[in-house]
Amino acid sequence: MIGLMYLLFFIVYGWISWRVVKAVARRAREGGRSPKLWGGVAGLAMASLVFWDWLPMEVLYRYDCARYAGFTQYQSLEQWKAENPGVAQTLHPPERVESRQEGGRQRYVLNQRFAWDIRYTRHPLHIREREERIVDTRTGKVLARYVDFDTDIGGVSVGSSARGLSDYKIWLMRRSCEADSGRPLERAFYNFKYLVKHQMERK
Repeated sequence: MIGLMYLLFFIVYGWISWRVVKAVARRAREGGRSPKLWGGVAGLAMASLVFWDWLPMEVLYRYDCARYAGFTQYQSLEQWKAENPGVAQTLHPPERVESRQEGGRQRYVLNQRFAWDIRYTRHPLHIREREERIVDTRTGKVLARYVDFDTDIGGVSVGSSARGLSDYKIWLMRRSCEADSGRPLERAFYNFKYLVKHQMERK
């Protein structure tokens, strides 16, 4: 149903655009100007009404992914245990999920010493940054950090409503910088989080 709606929209919009281009080209020819040039300008203008933010978003998104996204481990669990002898044996994960909002971040308690922080930052052109950290709550030291980007385009499905016109622009939808690779860096971060939470040695 949604696919049919998009198909119908682009057929109608394509037909309207074609009529506009023909009309502008005819006027240009009658006025002694280049019909190809003015027809091309009209076609570009009609396309820009719908797709104006596609190319800028794609360029900025790819730049952010290439420059900032990824997994960084600043210290291994073994190194931390060596710096804090005897502490690991006293740490246990909570029986229930404990979380709280602190400023612009969501903090989840992993055990008596470590927390998992998640922070979202909005960028131009619907791009959203997600930063996750494993933090020693006593010292504030970050053991590991994972950064990824997506877009806030929710899309539209049967039974749901759009938050705005941008939700209809499904060509702007991006889910992860690692979407095409199975997200190995995200998995590496979550594996490390599990080890820290349960104070397990890496095998």
